[in-house]
Order: sequence, then structure tokens, then C-alpha cells
Amino acid sequence: DRKLTKVEQQRFKEEAEMLKGLQHPNIVRFYDSWESTLRGKKCIVLVTELMTSGTLKTYLKRFKVMKPKVLRSWCRQILKGLQFLHTRTPPIIHRDLKCDNIFITGPTGSVKIGDLGLATLMRTSFAKSVIGTPEFMAPEMYEERYDESVDVYAFGMCLLEMGTSEYPYSECHNAAQIYRKVTSGIKPASLHKVRDPEVKELIEGCIRQNRDERLSIRDLLAHSFFAEDTGLRVELAEDPGGPDPALALRLRVEDPKKLKGKHKDNEAIEFSFDLDTDDPDEVAQEMVRSGFFHESDSKAVAKSIRDRLVLVRRARERRPGGSRGGPENEDPE
Repeated sequence: DRKLTKVEQQRFKEEAEMLKGLQHPNIVRFYDSWESTLRGKKCIVLVTELMTSGTLKTYLKRFKVMKPKVLRSWCRQILKGLQFLHTRTPPIIHRDLKCDNIFITGPTGSVKIGDLGLATLMRTSFAKSVIGTPEFMAPEMYEERYDESVDVYAFGMCLLEMGTSEYPYSECHNAAQIYRKVTSGIKPASLHKVRDPEVKELIEGCIRQNRDERLSIRDLLAHSFFAEDTGLRVELAEDPGGPDPALALRLRVEDPKKLKGKHKDNEAIEFSFDLDTDDPDEVAQEMVRSGFFHESDSKAVAKSIRDRLVLVRRARERRPGGSRGGPENEDPE
């Protein structure tokens, strides 16, 4: 109901012009905005691309359970949309990402991040107050000193809701209770309901209280869980838990149809890899020579190994004093 000041009007106009220029397959197009009068009150009309198949929120209400393949695909698309926003100059931070404003497109079943215009309007018109949805807000947002990692935190909460079909912090009765838990580093109760250990690990990596310890969008897109589906997956067979360069890895063939050659059998292939001396391409070629894969699949195998090694190295860099933890530790299925 509050009227925008001239400064706020100008700021919103500038940001709206910038939003009009954003074009990405995973961002809802923002076309225009103007002031109008409704029932004697001034309002701002926002015109966006029409999304006909509802939001992730409505999908979760309808289907309760999201298939892992759908979850991976949609999360990958959300991350690509966020990466696009964060790599603009200056970076665009959504600040209010949640399942309610991630939209599904009917024909392709792809997803797009929406409500950017609304987030911008809210931010410019309530510049001195905290804007966002408490359940999805990183602790530093309450102090109004934040960067792009608040969107990573919110993505983690979206992943939690997608993995459990339960709103984060639903055990709380009001925003004050949520604030106390978030700023004290107490995680949502629904985190214990996440069955997939890898999904749980990713959520924890996104919603860490200290923003410097959170995974980045780049980390997340490089994670094998969100990788484009090659039909292959490399995981740690066991975690040495220290700086030991020798790793025990396991390569799983999840979809033999994705492979050009004929995989020998359906069992996972266990192999060792030395971070200091081994090369993913050479190890993949060795598997080809041993008859596990066809020559035409060696690049996909090498890429799967490489993706896992990136995560192992990043997790080790993050470990305080070499303690266990981080995205490299997976509970083998």
C-alpha cells in the first residue's frame, strides 16, 4: 500500500529494463511493467512469459514423490538458470528462490526460475526491510550483507522440499521461531527424512550457516549427481578420510542403453586410482582393453572419473584439518 518514492521508482525502472534483456531457457521472460490504478489504488503491472503447467510447489502437492531422474534434471536446469543470473555484470541475485516461483513448462516439462520482476520490485520498494521467505532465507540475509550464495542456500531448501515434499521448518509456528533456528545453525527437521545419502549431502553442502563453506553453483553443476546423464556414475567405494592419494572407486553402469558398446555385465566395476600419478583417460583405456567397455565409450568413462575427482579434491580443500566430511563421502548403494 505504500507509495514508491521517486528514487525507488527510478531504481525499479532501471532494474526492470535490465530484466527485459535477460534471455535464458531456464529463466521466465520478463517483458514489461507499468503503473496502473486498480480500485482507486496505484499498482504496478508486471508482464511475463505465460507458464501453463504450474510450479514445483503445485507438482509436489499433486504427486507427493518426485522421481530421482526428474529431480536431477529439474535441479540441473535450476542451477543453470542461477549460473546465468550470477554471471551477469553486475551479478543478479534472485533473493527469493523457492518452489513456488520455479515454473514448469507444459510441452517440454522443463523448468524456469520466475518472479524476478516481483523480487526486484519488493527489493526496491522495501529497501530497508528484510525481504524473502523465512524458510528459504540464509542467516546473513537478516543482516542484509549477502552475496550470490543466498541463492545457493535457497536452492538447498528447494532440494530439501523436492526430496521430502515437506516445507522446510514446518515444525515452526512462526517466522520468529524460524529466524532463531536459522541464525543458530539448527537444520530443518525434514532433513532427517531425506533417504538418498547423496541428496542429503548436497542439501547440507548448500545450507551451511557459514556462506564461505557452502558449495558454489559451479561445484553443484560439476557434481556427478547433476551431471548430464551418460548412463555411468563413479562413486567412492571407500573414503580414506585423509590426504592419501590412493582412492578406491566404483563405476556403475546405470543405463546400458546410453553406451555405444556392450557393457560386459551389470556389476559395478571397482578400481583403484592414484590422484598423483593416474590419468582418467588412461584408466578408461585400461578398462576398454580389459573388455569392460567398448572403445567408443572410453570418453564417457573418463569424464565420469574426472567428475568424481573434482569433487574429491574440492571436498579435501574444504576439510578443516583433514577431518571427514564433504561431498566426496557417499554411502555406497
